[in-house]
Amino acid sequence: MELELNDTERMLRDTFRDFFTREIEPHVPAMEHGELLPYDLMRDMHRTLGLDAMLSSAGGRRERARDADASPDADADAGTDAGAFGLDANAARYARTTFTVEMARVSPSFTLSYGASVGLFAGNVLGKGTAEQIERFARPVLRIEKIGAWGLTEPGAGSDALRGMRTTARRDGDQYLLNGSKTFITNAPYADVFLIYARVSDGSEHGAIQPFIVERGTPGLSTGPPMKKMGMRGSPTGEVFLDDVRVPANQLLGGGVGERDHVKASLAVERGGLSVMSYGIAERCFEIARDYARERRQFGQPIANFQLVQGRLARMYVALSNCRRIVYADWLAGRPLKESLADVCAGKLYCAEMGTFVAFEAIHVLAGNGYMEEYVVERLARDAKLIELGGGTTEMQILTMARELLLV
Repeated sequence: MELELNDTERMLRDTFRDFFTREIEPHVPAMEHGELLPYDLMRDMHRTLGLDAMLSSAGGRRERARDADASPDADADAGTDAGAFGLDANAARYARTTFTVEMARVSPSFTLSYGASVGLFAGNVLGKGTAEQIERFARPVLRIEKIGAWGLTEPGAGSDALRGMRTTARRDGDQYLLNGSKTFITNAPYADVFLIYARVSDGSEHGAIQPFIVERGTPGLSTGPPMKKMGMRGSPTGEVFLDDVRVPANQLLGGGVGERDHVKASLAVERGGLSVMSYGIAERCFEIARDYARERRQFGQPIANFQLVQGRLARMYVALSNCRRIVYADWLAGRPLKESLADVCAGKLYCAEMGTFVAFEAIHVLAGNGYMEEYVVERLARDAKLIELGGGTTEMQILTMARELLLV
């Protein structure tokens, strides 16, 4: 199934693809080898594509809806984005998804760092923060003047993120005292501001897990060096250490949130984004393998003529086609679709597994060349594997779906 695009949607796709191919892809090797950080490229991307206007517009819509004690629906957000770019609501939905797809085709790790900063940090502050928190912390991150990080995972609390959390926050007058550590945090080595989750140990919020906005430079906060990883090497990942870190009470996100609903909603947003990233990886890997099979000759003919190669490509396309239906579901329907938590987990599980499957099948089609850096698929395969682990492992997606489906 190919997407049938109108002129506006085709223009959007081509604009994004041209930008990422021309302006980001040449820098990917330097980012992968730790010679270049992604953040200046993000700033260039915002200036070139006019993203500051779009994010400011969408952020204002969410803030107004929250202040009115209403939930901004996806169609209204799309309409706000449309106002910034002259797009109708459905074209705006297409644009948001395709922007991430085209970014992930070129560099999943660049996409990961961008999403953690703008989506997980700034998105949470926009959705739950006070007016002061939005202006002081979210808007500079949306403009890429600052980089954000989202700190949930701990050394002993990954899948069991809430019950296993050991980071604490103790009220001390008009401040909170934070102690603990976080690990596997995207952007941690270089972030300017962090959303740190901690278990409040006293008062009416006894035992509740709450998010705190913590700025780099706050005494007692430190970060480790970038971790050495199998994939997503262009996205700095690290640890965060909190040793008697004093945080003003007005930096408790929104003055306090409902812990489980807030974390579940944040994870759902992350999982949706990871599904789109997986699709971008699969699409690029399939295209590389298909084109290579047409051009590579063995035994006097293109390897695309051999049925075993055709079989691999056909199975890759089945996975790609199904993922496309998932990530473009609301655009294909012409309206926003209400997804349950089980739906989000199902999409993340399937797309993550199929992204890895297609990437490794592409390596097999390219054989020895697929194992070499210059053919891209070996990097995309390493990057794809993380998506099966991040935002909740495959096992956690299955358990969450089962619990949601069996609720009476």
